[in-house]
Amino acid sequence: MRFLFFLRLLDFFFPLLCGICGREDFFSLKIGLCKRCAYAARTSKPLYRCNLCSSPLSDAEKVCEFCDSRNVFFTKVLSLRDRNDLLGELLNKLKSNKEYPVSIFLSLGIRRALRELKTLDLDACILLPSYSKNRIFNSDLRPFSPSSRLYEETRRILRIPLVDPLMKTSPERQAGKSFSERFFHAYSAWEIKPDWKDRCPSHVLLLDDVFTTGASVNEASRILKKNGTKSVYVLTYLRVSD
Repeated sequence: MRFLFFLRLLDFFFPLLCGICGREDFFSLKIGLCKRCAYAARTSKPLYRCNLCSSPLSDAEKVCEFCDSRNVFFTKVLSLRDRNDLLGELLNKLKSNKEYPVSIFLSLGIRRALRELKTLDLDACILLPSYSKNRIFNSDLRPFSPSSRLYEETRRILRIPLVDPLMKTSPERQAGKSFSERFFHAYSAWEIKPDWKDRCPSHVLLLDDVFTTGASVNEASRILKKNGTKSVYVLTYLRVSD
């Protein structure tokens, strides 16, 4: 009872405003977006999805053209929702400003997704690393934005440790590259840390912010499998569906 009173007191003095328009209503207090913006952020749910990358399909085929035509090293990709312009804007806000209300809305549905993964007996969780010029890892700074909330829920529900076997060696970003350029760049963008060679956990959950072409998570999965991992499940906030 006291806890509920304390929360209401916080809402009164420090109301949680909409992460898009700044409006305050019942929805913004609960999920970080007002009712109008939450409605605008909705995406339709396709009837069929690829069994591997979960991309929308027009019929009941088991795998999409991408997964059928390439060496796919991840076991399965799960995304909380398909990306649209508004959701893309929310993710950019989270990346640049680390806005707490935005992370609440983007993480809706994560508990359901993680409970589905609970039966897999995963050994560890990995955050897809970004480039660091000095390559100094400080464990006190992890998990980092924008995947921090994903990891917080993963640790709470799956109770698996966070490990850091991968290192990004290229300062270039995937954004702005063409479809084929993303795959060529990804092939040389990551490497395994010396202490983790042939010692990676057997079953891992790889967390990233968005699944676009799959080049990054596929290359990370290839490196992990080369060093002892047997299965790699991927969880992201968003996936690009077109």
